[in-house]
Amino acid sequence: MDLPRFSRERIAPRARGGDLLIQICAGDALLLPVVAAALLAQAGDRVHERWRQSARRGANVPVGDGLTAPRNPLGFIDGIVGPHTSAEQQRDLWLAGPPSVAGGTLAVLRHMELDLSRFAALSVPEQEAVFGRRRADGVPLSGGPVASGPDLGAKTPDGRYLVPADAHVRRANPAVVGTGLMLRRSYSTDAPAPGLLFISFQNDLRTFTATLAHMETSDALLSFTTTTASATFLILPGFDRQRPLGSQLFG
Repeated sequence: MDLPRFSRERIAPRARGGDLLIQICAGDALLLPVVAAALLAQAGDRVHERWRQSARRGANVPVGDGLTAPRNPLGFIDGIVGPHTSAEQQRDLWLAGPPSVAGGTLAVLRHMELDLSRFAALSVPEQEAVFGRRRADGVPLSGGPVASGPDLGAKTPDGRYLVPADAHVRRANPAVVGTGLMLRRSYSTDAPAPGLLFISFQNDLRTFTATLAHMETSDALLSFTTTTASATFLILPGFDRQRPLGSQLFG
């Protein structure tokens, strides 16, 4: 299923959609092109590559409650909010059915180029106002633990919101949008330009589309992004030797 068109997109036809997602991860980046070439060679004419993106994740930093998250290329801790408990994952992450896909999930991939130089030209307080969190430790501008959601009603003595009206954590807040939680796992990219390979997992694509539609109205972060690739995929349930990947689709 293709996503609706959104603003701030510059996506070539070949970089939109696709039928098969292959994600290759390794501790040594030199292995990645070797493994990719071997897989494509084995597939032969049955698979034709549409687009590929190499990326990396930074070192994780603690965010409280035993959770960790890396920083994104803009210097802020990424992916703090998500379905971390089993109850949240059952509600918002895993597909309940039909039986052939129960326990799987849906993935959204978006590659975004980032205007790092323009963002870096902002002062630290201006950067923090874009995100709604402190750059050093990820604490919401309204205060409280890193892993907790911001207090969106908190104001200064003169009546200004501590978390600005167009801050990313406000515009993308699930409670404000009225959707479930996304499990986000983003990667930093260098080529063809500095950017972010954004991957979110959810059991309803509306979780992503409604969130991005809400962000488009006034999210300060979007003005620093341009999306250059986009796709959605069904992620099948786990497998073992007795149940090969995808076996339940043909049972």
